[in-house]
Amino acid sequence: MSEKKNNTQLWMVPYADLMSCMVILFLALYGFSYNMKGSEYEKALAQMQKELGMKHAAEKLKELEAAKKVEEDLKDQIKEGSLGVEVTTSRIKLTFASPVLFDSGSADLKNSARAVLDPVADSLLKMDNLVIVEGHTDSDRMLGRKFASNRELSIMRAFSVIDYLTKKGVPPERLTAFGYGEFRPAAPNDSEENKAHNRRIEMIIMRQAQAGETRS
Repeated sequence: MSEKKNNTQLWMVPYADLMSCMVILFLALYGFSYNMKGSEYEKALAQMQKELGMKHAAEKLKELEAAKKVEEDLKDQIKEGSLGVEVTTSRIKLTFASPVLFDSGSADLKNSARAVLDPVADSLLKMDNLVIVEGHTDSDRMLGRKFASNRELSIMRAFSVIDYLTKKGVPPERLTAFGYGEFRPAAPNDSEENKAHNRRIEMIIMRQAQAGETRS
């Protein structure tokens, strides 16, 4: 009787081995995530999922390659400091300091802005993702200026960027503009340096999974 009871518990041996393998796998993945950039880790994980035949893994891998291409296409602007790039699982965010694109208090693109926006437009033409352009300002009041408020200035700057991108061939139905004025600061508005960080244009390229949710 006792021998039969012991035999019924033999399944625990391979189960324990499986759990040990799973722990090792997740520890390895954690090591990758700790030592690699987020986008590189995600790419490695997507490649593993593709090899295991998981659904949508191929599409995800293709999109990660596109995100990497954006970074490569804009590496000169990133290096010189006129553009910041952040890649996450849901979006690619490009950040432009406002003085790179606009004069103070103006929503008209500077002539020099073309050198920054042209490679961005070229990258957008290679994909079909939705793009959100956000205008942001510091908290200084708009006294004696053309615009009644920082929010108005910020939305008109976003529209100027969108107008330029459409002229370069980016389909307008992919582009959306928002103006937040001083209400979504990147830093406290307590110094000139921080205020300079807050005067910016953010261009958010939605990853395809998020874009599908937006369309539905």
